Order: sequence, then structure tokens, then C-alpha cells
Amino acid sequence: MLKFFTGSSTHKVDGKGRVSLPADYRKVLEGLDTGHVVVLPQMNHPDSHVVLSQHGFEKVVEQFESLELAHEDTEALALRIVTDARQIPVDPAGRMVLSKELRDQIGVGDEVRFVGRGSSFQLWEPKKRDAYEAAVKDRSQALAPKIRLAGLH
Repeated sequence: MLKFFTGSSTHKVDGKGRVSLPADYRKVLEGLDTGHVVVLPQMNHPDSHVVLSQHGFEKVVEQFESLELAHEDTEALALRIVTDARQIPVDPAGRMVLSKELRDQIGVGDEVRFVGRGSSFQLWEPKKRDAYEAAVKDRSQALAPKIRLAGLH
């Protein structure tokens, strides 16, 4: 059973907004026994949306609700975390429908890029993702020595 969303791939979006999830992503969702995902705007990058399982979304909401914030800050975060969240069914064929509103928010036309982030994945317009990756490439190379990759033993 796959546990994490990994890799990056670009998929076609049809005229009705349907898109097939990457096969490995479908396997992760099958292991989580959920028939839908939750999509919400990425907090730190306006060009992408983050996709969570129901369980992952519940953890985010619980974390949000445990914060002690001023009323105005609570309202601002609630807008992004709860109000803007969309539950999207995943059909038995592993497809989901991205509404016109959601495609417009992300800037997606006839293709969407899936980007694995471990316990979640992101949705991007492919050219915006390419530009983002080019912009952070030097930084990721500088940070790489700080990560210790463990072997199989």
C-alpha cells in the first residue's frame, strides 16, 4: 500500500472539468478508504491549491480551531481553510471534476499538474509550476546537504 503522494505529472482536463488522478495517487486514496478529496487554496502560494484526504483536512481544521487568535485573524483564516474548501468526489475510475470556478482560481486550462507533497498534493497550471520550480532550484540545491537520506536498513 502506498502511503504518500509523490512525483509530478501533467494530465488533460476535459471540457467538463474531469481529470484523472495519477495512478499512484489513486492507490494512496484507496488505502485511505475515502471517496473524495478536499481542495483548498494553498496558504503560501497563490498559484496552487492543496488537496487533502478527509482525514488530513480534519487534522488541519482541528489545528486551526485550537489556535488562540484575535477574532479578525480567526475569521481571515476560516475563510481560507474552511469556507474556501471544496469536497470533490473521486469516481470509481479515479477521476475528479474541477469546477470552472476552481480551474479559474488555479489558472488551469486544458491541463493540470499534480505535484506530490507527501501527505497531500497540489494542483498547478503547468507553466506556472515550471516557472516556480526554476525560481526555487538554486535554493533547493543549497538546502539538499541538510537532508540525510536513510537507506533500507
